[in-house]
Amino acid sequence: MLNYLELFIDSSMIVLFVALLGIVGLSLWFKKRKQKVLKIQSDKPNVDSNIEWTSFEFVQHLIKYPDTSDEDFVAMYENLLDEDTLEKDMQDYWKRQLAEDKITQEQFKKIKKAFNQRFKKIRKSAQAKEKSNDIVKWVVKNTDDDRITDKNFKD
Repeated sequence: MLNYLELFIDSSMIVLFVALLGIVGLSLWFKKRKQKVLKIQSDKPNVDSNIEWTSFEFVQHLIKYPDTSDEDFVAMYENLLDEDTLEKDMQDYWKRQLAEDKITQEQFKKIKKAFNQRFKKIRKSAQAKEKSNDIVKWVVKNTDDDRITDKNFKD
């Protein structure tokens, strides 16, 4: 009977040891996975609203980070230096890819259409933001004038 009890204790300790080893291994795996996810997220640059962009840089950023939010692209668009040559820069890049046989002519047409739609959306959003800022400035200015007029009227 004592021999049977020792065998049970030894096997239960082995099972416990294997279970603890598995838990430690899983926790290390999750920690490593979390670090990889954080690294991937940190590879995406933050868009600083004070940085000025050329059209070429803007297009390169859009190609490299297409999942950047529209708000960030609008902020980038507002800080464009020189002329807006987004379509030209985009076509130059993809024509090089086409010449190097990295994409087909049909893919080029689809990419061109998608980029042009995105540029149009960004431009419209930037214009709407500019108009709303103008309206806010006008309202603030006129509200201040009304307060001054109201005070003078009461006195």
